[in-house]
Amino acid sequence: MCTVVVRVDPGSDWPITMLALRDESPTRPWDPPAAWWPERNPSFRGVRDRQAGGAWLAASDDAGLAVVLNRGEDVPSADGTWTTRGLLPLNALQGSMPGGDGSTPTTRAFNLVRATSSGASVVSWDGSGVRTTALDAGVHMVTHGEPNDSGVPRIGRWLESFRAVAAPAGPPALAPFDELRAADAGMDPGDGWSPWLGLLAQSAALPANDPDAILRDTVEPEGHFATLSIVAAAVGHGRTVLQHARLAEPGVISGSVELHSA
Repeated sequence: MCTVVVRVDPGSDWPITMLALRDESPTRPWDPPAAWWPERNPSFRGVRDRQAGGAWLAASDDAGLAVVLNRGEDVPSADGTWTTRGLLPLNALQGSMPGGDGSTPTTRAFNLVRATSSGASVVSWDGSGVRTTALDAGVHMVTHGEPNDSGVPRIGRWLESFRAVAAPAGPPALAPFDELRAADAGMDPGDGWSPWLGLLAQSAALPANDPDAILRDTVEPEGHFATLSIVAAAVGHGRTVLQHARLAEPGVISGSVELHSA
């Protein structure tokens, strides 16, 4: 399941900075950030799931960003079908939040992290109800359960470490692995992302199937899931910056990668 680390600082020039790691089946095709949904809004850009056509993460300068994470609860369906969760980030950018009109989501369970220059929240659907958790100022971590739930191994292992280091206060200058390579070469891009990405590199020492691992390659009850890409993002007033890196080997920060900015 995916992992999001988000810093909220409402009074700053860049109120949101976020590190988002995408976990998915390695056999499911997808595309890196670009403007894949012109019929929605030509300014929307994000990571597209080719199979269902939706977004894992979507962003625009005006609307901030939204990223969807799978939850583990079993949500029944009368006919055995569900609406793709990939529509949720796109709908959110257009102002339509799950449960906002009183309706029940027709998707499987999810956490939707929504971030704008005004702040951030997590909208959760577990099959029993939709609830929204506002994220106060500080650093938060979201995976497949409740935000900041220390009972989730990744959160219990790493949240306080992310809180203990300086959080990035603005956009990343480089894509995530370029940032790490610069640090390995003794250079600091000076954009404030080194502490968070250093923790990510530290976490990569764990086996990819360790419950505490952030970079994952494991077989879950729902199937084979692995960390396929990383987005470093910042949301400001009228500007959203994304830097993206595709892992050459699922769950591993090494080797060649494809880099994209948006």
